[in-house]
Amino acid sequence: MPILRKRKEKKYVNGFPMILGYLGLFLMAEAFITVFSLAILAFYPNEAGCWKDFAIPAGCAFVLGILLYLIFLAGRKPGKLHKNQESVMLIMLWLSAVAVGASPFYVSTLFGEMDMSYTEAFFEAMSGYSTTGLTVYSGYLGTGFEYAHVFLFHRAMMQFIGGVGLVLIFTSIIHDKNNAKLFSAEGHNDHLLPNIAKTARWIFLIYLVFIVLGAAALWIIGMNPFEAFCHSVSCLATGGFSTRGEGLLYWQVGANALSRGRQIAMEIVFEILMFLGSTSFVIHFLFFTVFAKGLKMDDLKKRFPAVFRDFEFRFSIIYILLIAFLATAGTWLYINQNLANYGDYLAYAGTDHLTILESFRYNFFYSVCALSTTGYSNSGPLAPVTGSLTALGDFAIILSIFSMSIGGATGSTAGGVKQWRFGIAIKDFAWSWRKKAKNDRTVTTHQMYRHGEILDVGESDKTEAYNYILLYVCTLVVGASIIAALPYTDFRSSIYNFSSALSTLGLTVFDFDVNGTVVHSFLDYKHCLQANGESLVPYNIMLVDCTIGMMFARLEIFICIYAAKGLFFDPLVRFYSDGRYRGLIHRLKRDRTAAISHENLVKAEAIDIIIEEYGALSKAIIEKEGTHAKLKMKDVLAIMEKKRNELIQLSQETENEQLKTKYIQMASDINAYLPLRRRV
Repeated sequence: MPILRKRKEKKYVNGFPMILGYLGLFLMAEAFITVFSLAILAFYPNEAGCWKDFAIPAGCAFVLGILLYLIFLAGRKPGKLHKNQESVMLIMLWLSAVAVGASPFYVSTLFGEMDMSYTEAFFEAMSGYSTTGLTVYSGYLGTGFEYAHVFLFHRAMMQFIGGVGLVLIFTSIIHDKNNAKLFSAEGHNDHLLPNIAKTARWIFLIYLVFIVLGAAALWIIGMNPFEAFCHSVSCLATGGFSTRGEGLLYWQVGANALSRGRQIAMEIVFEILMFLGSTSFVIHFLFFTVFAKGLKMDDLKKRFPAVFRDFEFRFSIIYILLIAFLATAGTWLYINQNLANYGDYLAYAGTDHLTILESFRYNFFYSVCALSTTGYSNSGPLAPVTGSLTALGDFAIILSIFSMSIGGATGSTAGGVKQWRFGIAIKDFAWSWRKKAKNDRTVTTHQMYRHGEILDVGESDKTEAYNYILLYVCTLVVGASIIAALPYTDFRSSIYNFSSALSTLGLTVFDFDVNGTVVHSFLDYKHCLQANGESLVPYNIMLVDCTIGMMFARLEIFICIYAAKGLFFDPLVRFYSDGRYRGLIHRLKRDRTAAISHENLVKAEAIDIIIEEYGALSKAIIEKEGTHAKLKMKDVLAIMEKKRNELIQLSQETENEQLKTKYIQMASDINAYLPLRRRV
């Protein structure tokens, strides 16, 4: 017996087993993220009783993660993902994160501390991770909920992680060759550096610096440190979660109202953070690297023009100002024509009309909020009961829907169609008109400035932009129609609320009249249905509909379609279509190399026979039908069956025992590659 044994090579794991192995690693990371919410207990030790609400889900996630890792990935080398499987993996990572993130709310309900069904908990977690801000949560500060700080911190952490991206968390922990695919699948075009892990660290650094500065500013203005941190995270993540049920209304009206100067200062900080969150991280990186290396005039002269010439950055500024001025005029006219409905505001402002500056204040905030898809409201003085956007008039609502649908820049934390796609559509419209005015022989290039570079916009870019805009509109119509079909709903509220979910804005417009009671939120709708003894099925359908919309928004509709294709359609195609057999030829070549290295020359010869016959038949079909021609499934099967049968026939005819054994072995090797129904 040899003292030293040859070390076995690690086997490769590919496809769905590898995805499940990665899911196990991610669940372990998600367990630590969930438990991290308990870190706030260092500042609020009186809330330690909720430890079980986080420890139980985290423990279950960790155990399941270990099992998946040991079963599918431990001791093996990660192989490759098949087509569209990176999208499947991304969806599975996101849904698992949302499921784990929702569990503390539901476990708390099981212990009698909260009142949330799992549908509501999943909706809340999806809203957090997708940075939407729609909510059915009721345990805010000031409500008497004994674990308010811990759960509010948990909500803020979900938006923090959702803003930078779950894949960023994954790639910063695990270094793997599939990271780049996964990183791009999540919608990141912000490859700041060639190394994905270094890119992740830079994005974290940028994110944290902005959060600290924003929290410090809000603390100075008048928030306590905890609320300042939570709102800074939420603004930069373009999420919209607040620590108060009233949102900004808490600091605008009533006993806790700040002075008007502080209110305006707070809104300015919010606007800056929301704008930064909706700006691509590549733009932030251009600034940060200058400061990291030290300020030099040559660098500044290069970087500043690169930033201000960037299409998305320039578009954001121009669009916000344009929409703010249009909405200002609409709100000023609307309110001054309906002053009888604004008695509370007139008493608050000490005037007999709405000034143009006050109108601009509210609408500029909403313009930044809508384009960045954040979801905060500063119209409290105009609507002291609800703080609703309806206080600004229908014109502001229409502009808000349009703005949120455009959304932020690609590579940012914002949702929507994205400014780059919208810009391509607008530019293509202008290019087509210019082309008609020019000579047909004139050759023009279509270029746009992006991230410091001039990029050529090709037909594929235009097609992708138009396809996504069409998908977005179709999804919006279907989702809004589902809500509009529910009892007591109206069209305006339905289209705005689903548009808010699909763009990750997070603002709602509720004017539902439930048997004489006007509702202003999801929870109001639920409570009215309960008070009237009606089923909560419509309410749950509304939550599920919006949950799907939020997932489509954060991961983008294309990714969800590719994931469905990779999960259901592609495996069937690989199994039944000739695509499976093109892949089989690649596998045969690889097995031939392995057979030669292991000196299994009989198997190598059998594989050679199939490959040679396959090549000859492919060449004949191409010569006959053209380069577009492909072998059919039946042709490939026929090749393999024919050669197998010939070898069996030769084994029966020969009297040489060595040859007979060789032919039988070769036939057996070929037979093993055939589908079960074709084997003998």
